[in-house]
Amino acid sequence: MSRRSSSKWSKYKVLKKSQSLVRYLPATYPLKKKPFWRLLNQYDEVIVKPTGSYGGRGVLLIKALGGQKFLVRAGAKRKKITGTTKLLNYVRPPSSKNLIVQQRISLATINGRPFDLRVMVQRLRKSSWEITGKLAKVAGKGYIITNMRRSHGSILPVKKAIQRSQLKSLSTHSLLAHIDQVALLTAKQLKSYYPRIRSIGIDLGLDKSGKVWIIEANFKPAASLFLNLKDKSMYRRIRFFSK
Repeated sequence: MSRRSSSKWSKYKVLKKSQSLVRYLPATYPLKKKPFWRLLNQYDEVIVKPTGSYGGRGVLLIKALGGQKFLVRAGAKRKKITGTTKLLNYVRPPSSKNLIVQQRISLATINGRPFDLRVMVQRLRKSSWEITGKLAKVAGKGYIITNMRRSHGSILPVKKAIQRSQLKSLSTHSLLAHIDQVALLTAKQLKSYYPRIRSIGIDLGLDKSGKVWIIEANFKPAASLFLNLKDKSMYRRIRFFSK
């Protein structure tokens, strides 16, 4: 792995080296024939995405329907494909490169729409990591991705999102504390390999049982996402730490 590489796959391999974080990582491999079919057979649903893109660009959801029939979702579009060779050629066209296949996490939902979390973890020079902001990104109607611009979704405070979802029966206080713990562990592990980073936007998922999953980490997160919250204090704090 190149020390200068900060692709999704490179960061995943760094995180997987931590025994404390392995349990939070969905199974992920470079998109090749054997791991693709192994994951699809094991989980029935997988995600395929480019290792270098952001904002939900190029993300596909593949669902096995049985009898060599498959459903592929891209954005709000759905396509049914019959045949294993045809499916693999579709999700991995000859022009494609640097794709990964990942266990699909069945995210908690609000009114049937999946949501995940953006947690900002930052540090001032020579200081320890701090959680400077977190919010929930709710997918738009018919979408599997939560990127606000691409799916026309919405932004909510994390506590409100949890209380509107099927996780409302869980202890919100304990869940929020666990989210912070995973985010800080993620930042510390990434810093061990990328020592110059000071701001990380970590996307975490909560599945329908409340388990925390690390989806990905962005070294150039947009603070502007937090302007969608009514309370602008987190935005101001993030900007302060970004100086």
